Amino acid sequence: MQATLPGLNRTGATASAEGTQAMTDAVNELMPPVPIDTGAAEAERLQYIQDSEAVGSIPPPIGLDGKAKAALGRLKGGAPGLLMDKVGERIAFERTGVRLYEALLAKYGATAQRAGEVLPPAEKVHEVAHAQGMAVLAPVLGESPAETLQRLRSEELEHFRLLCTAMQELGGDPTAQTPCADVAGTASMGLMQVLTDPRTTLAQCLNAMLSAELTDNAGWELLIQLAEQNGQSELAGRFLGALAQEQEHLVTIRGWLATLLTEGAGTPAV
Repeated sequence: MQATLPGLNRTGATASAEGTQAMTDAVNELMPPVPIDTGAAEAERLQYIQDSEAVGSIPPPIGLDGKAKAALGRLKGGAPGLLMDKVGERIAFERTGVRLYEALLAKYGATAQRAGEVLPPAEKVHEVAHAQGMAVLAPVLGESPAETLQRLRSEELEHFRLLCTAMQELGGDPTAQTPCADVAGTASMGLMQVLTDPRTTLAQCLNAMLSAELTDNAGWELLIQLAEQNGQSELAGRFLGALAQEQEHLVTIRGWLATLLTEGAGTPAV
């Protein structure tokens, strides 16, 4: 539904033409605009980039058992460091995904208490997706929206555990924060702030979740490609199962958001 209602928003300059003109006149009188040379600032920024170190490193393998040694042996022909880094990234992202769905469950519960049931069953939005030719896993029939959200949250946790096991099989430490995991954690901070802000609506939270699920799907696709390139076909197969579930998550979230923004237009914010 509509994210907000009209209110006393005074952030736009056009709301006060006289005030805007007065500020412009003052700038022209007291500090006339002149061409600004940003070359020095750009050169300094470039120098910082060239002189900086990387965001962390890949921890060395520890306590390798026979299975892990065999996995590393198969990785030698590919890019083992990159694969482990991207597995670490997905570990960080799936951990955040669990927390995002927990926050979305709380937002949904508060919205349902105030406005009643505002989301259709997942099977309804999937009917639209299938009509558009999308081939994704079917949702569980008969689930309420709250039950679907709980299931999606549980599947994110399953993916986190799958990745932790994969990292161990590759000889890595799933508790270590790889460089890409560090970056993923930083990039996800804004999404978490949206979901946990008491002022945001359910529609705004679903919009943030759509960003998360689009990124998540793309991340799994890349991870599967890297696993195949590094001779980890069995691991890639397990990752494909997670991707299939993530594709269902994406269709569900996108369908719910479309429902709120189209069918609920003109009604109070949710």
